[in-house]
Parts: sequence; structure tokens; C-alpha cells
Amino acid sequence: IIFSPVALWTSLLSLLPMDSPVNMDDQIMAKCGYSQELTRQLHPAMNWAFGLTEVSVFSSLVSTLGVALNAGGPPMVFWGWFFGSILTTIVGFSMAEICSAYPSAGSVYHWSGQLASERWAPLWSYLTGWLNFIGNSAGDASFASSWAALLSASIIASGGDALNYQQQVGVSIGVLLVWSVMNFFRIDRVGWMNNLAALIQIGSLVGVGIAVLAATPSLNSASFVFLETYNGTGFTSAGMVACLGLMTTLFSFSGYEASAHMAEETRDSSRSAPVGLIVTCVGTSLGGFCLILPLLFAMPSVDYALNGPADGSGDPTPATGVAAVQIFLYAVGRRGGCALAWLAVLNLFFSGTSSVTVTSRITYALIRDKAFPFSKFLSGVHDKTKSPVKPIVFNFVVDALILLLPLTSETDGAIAFGAIVGMTVIGFQISYGLPILLRITVARETFVPAEFQLGPVTTAFGVLSCLWLFGTSAFLFFPSSFPVSARNMNWVILVFGSIMLFCACYWLLRGRRSFTGPRRMRCVVSPADDRSRETLPDLVPVVPTLVPTQSPSVEAKPVVDVAKSLVTAVQVE
Repeated sequence: IIFSPVALWTSLLSLLPMDSPVNMDDQIMAKCGYSQELTRQLHPAMNWAFGLTEVSVFSSLVSTLGVALNAGGPPMVFWGWFFGSILTTIVGFSMAEICSAYPSAGSVYHWSGQLASERWAPLWSYLTGWLNFIGNSAGDASFASSWAALLSASIIASGGDALNYQQQVGVSIGVLLVWSVMNFFRIDRVGWMNNLAALIQIGSLVGVGIAVLAATPSLNSASFVFLETYNGTGFTSAGMVACLGLMTTLFSFSGYEASAHMAEETRDSSRSAPVGLIVTCVGTSLGGFCLILPLLFAMPSVDYALNGPADGSGDPTPATGVAAVQIFLYAVGRRGGCALAWLAVLNLFFSGTSSVTVTSRITYALIRDKAFPFSKFLSGVHDKTKSPVKPIVFNFVVDALILLLPLTSETDGAIAFGAIVGMTVIGFQISYGLPILLRITVARETFVPAEFQLGPVTTAFGVLSCLWLFGTSAFLFFPSSFPVSARNMNWVILVFGSIMLFCACYWLLRGRRSFTGPRRMRCVVSPADDRSRETLPDLVPVVPTLVPTQSPSVEAKPVVDVAKSLVTAVQVE
């Protein structure tokens, strides 16, 4: 009602991609200052599938449902998802407008470099890029860790013995290695697998929701689902508990910029990538409701979901340690619950593959621009597959180091997993917020819109996006339980702070001299064009060294015309 969502959705539908010559995408890359190294083999639908499987609402909710149940109960799960979906979709619209103008594998990192002033562009893009890299790398690690935990829960549900946390660390690193090797192949082959994964995820959401509602012995009342709170954190402040409970929503939406990272490998990228962003946000929102509501109406109690049957109850159902799996077992029985648990394991496997794909693209973009140590050695793509193999290997090493965190804890590794999830969300959220902040401040008068435009709601959406992204990021530094001790402290401050300290030191010692940021898109804009690309003749890179000195006998031509003719000649050659 306030932001005219119908008009926005209508404009989104008008941008549905149509086939366009590949050289149009290559021209956009050239205007961004880069040559086409990655193979552009992704159909727009494949791009959207990457977004859906990267977020993987089914797997993410199954893995972290217990966090919101423990910090707020069923109302926190539902209302957190409801308001989080609206605000995240607003963020998605703000990001889509920028993505349409700068469709690059660097995504938010590249956007910050374009939107900031030329003097400060290297620092803004460096900070954004590192934050997004942290979010993506920690996201890979959280998916791998969640996969090991779900595997253990599924084994328990099937009658086997649980994996201890040392074994889970080994399993998580092993599956991460498999995901990395799978990404050595051509992107179109990985893309077809992601299409299948997206279909499986959609089928899982619908099928599990129907099965749980149909088979549950008795459903809960609406007051239980929407009003009856639960607090297992130890904090007495309702606001504090609500902030902690948002973790489930924030983590389940993390990574929705995946379509933007795949832009350099997608046809018609200036349309396909921003539409993919919106499809991911809206699809994740609707898919989450398809799973959340059946689980909340079906579970017998919050204690049962978190801890399993009470001692002496006579219920033979084993305690799996995963709230969603516990509800599966109660709702559809031991055999059916096992099947649903293994379905979650399959979904999360596909999600991890997609997550590694997306992470390798932001890493590739940062290495290409020398934002990391040893960038010269790590840069480039494989000659045959056109896949960034070296960045993928680099990601694997970083992710594996993150996955070793639980081994440093004397507990069962849950605190370390919370730190990994916290780093994921913080890295993503702040990296999303920085280019949006630049868009509505520094670049408010200079930004040149492309295919996707928000028009009069740009500033309103940008302000709401920044408040949501930066505000919720602060919550993730809070301890998750009270009283706070060395055993249950929030490790996010220590781990995230250490990484950012390394980032700052590298910038001061080397980066500020060797890193110039992503190549900036320069264009000539006439006062009468009203900064609209529809009336702009073409974006022309500034090439002053190519403009020859004019002879007195030759009629002088405007510099713009000379530059255009030279660029056209180079493109034809």
C-alpha cells in the first residue's frame, strides 16, 4: 500500500528476459573494463536456480528452526519470517536496481567501486568485497557443518548412532571437498544440476508441508502458533530474546545476491540477474511459509522439538538434536520422518554445491583486481572448462579452516557453529548495505539507471534497506544465552574481529598501494539526457591516449565522436 508493490511487480514482469545477442553482454563487460573470461552459458532460468539453491530455504529452515524456537517460540518463527520477508524483498529491489546497471561477478564489491567517489572507491570496494567474501566463505562452512549435523540426525532417526562433533567436522570438510571438485566443471553442467536442485527444493517444500499437515495426529491452535511465546535463552528482556530469534530468518535468507554473482556467465545479464534477485527473495519468502506453518501447527510442544520426548514418557522416538527432524518423526511417524530427514540431507547437498559456485565467483572477482595476497598466482580460469579452479581451491582451504573451529571448543561444537552462522549473516548483511548506502547518498545524483528502475521509491527503499541490514547485523554480536561465561560466549566478536584485523593490516601494509578497486565504468553524459540510458547514445570508456592530435587541415571533431569511432573500430577488429 505504501510503496505500490503492484506497480513494482508489474515493472518486474516487464523485464522477463528475452534472448539477446551474446555480444551485448560482452559490450557491457567491456564498458566495465573487463574482457569475457568466464563462459557465458547460463540461461536466465539457470541463473534464478542458482539463487534459489544458494539460499535453499528448505535446508536453512530445517537446520536453524531450533534457534528461533528457543528464542521466542512459534510466534518468533512466524512473525520474524513475516516481517523479515517483507524487508528482505525491499532490500532485493534496491540491490536489483544497482545490479541491472553493473552486472558483474563481483556483485556488491563491484557496485561499491562504481558508486563511491573515484578517490574513495578502492577503500569502499575493498571493504565491501572482503565482507562479502567472509559471508560467502562462512556460508559454505555453515552449509557443510549443517549437512554433517543433518546427516547425524538422519542416522539417529534411522536407528543408528550419532556422529560426535569431531566426526562431524571430518564429514563437513569431506563434503566441502566434494562440492569444490564438482565446481571444476563447466558452468552450464553445474547449471543443469542446479535446475534439478531447484525443482527438488520446490517439490520438497510443498510435499513436506502437505505430508506433515495430513499425517499429524492433532494440530495446534492458532493462538499457540501466533501468540504463545517460549524463552530458553535465560534473558528476561523480550526485545533481547526477539533479536536472538531473528537469527533463523536472517540466516535462511543469506546469499540472495547469488544471481548477481553469476551475471558474467548469464545471457542478457542486465535483465536476468536483477530479476533473479527478486525471484530469489519472493520465492524464498513464499517457500518459507510453506514449511514454517505446517511445522508449527504440527509440533506437540517446543520442548519436544528442541529436546525430544521427555524421560519416562514411554515415547520411543529418539532425540535427534535437530528441531525440524524431531517434528518430522512426531508428525509422520518413524519411517516417514526418516524419509523426510534424508530428503533434507539431499537438499542441503545441492545447496552446498551452489554455495561454493557463488563463493568462487566473488573470490575470482577480488583476485582479478588484486584484493587478496598472492592474487597474481591465484588469478585466471581453466583453459578448457573456463572455471576459476584456483579460486575454488583457495575457497576450500579457507572454508576448511573455518570448519575446524568446533575442535577448539570444550563443548559439543554448537557455540562454534553459532559463530559460523553469525559470521555468514554479518558478512552478507553489511556487504549488501554498503552499496545501497552509497546509491542513496554519494551516487544519488550520478547513478545512471539501466533496465530495472525503482523510480520515486528508490530513496525510501534504500533507507529501509540500510536500517534493516545494519540494525540486524548488530544483534548477531550479542551472546545467545545468559548468564554469559567463557564456555557459552558469542565467538563472532573474536573470529570476525580477527579476520577484519587481518583485512585492515593487509590494506595498510600493501593493499592501499597495489589495489585500485574494480575498473570503473566511465561514460559521457550530456545535460539533456536526464541520465536515462534509454536516451543515452552509448556508454563510452574514456580513452584519452587514443585521441590523436588534430591537424589544421582536418576538420575538428568532438572528442566524444573520435572516442566512439575508435572504440567501434576496436570492437569490429
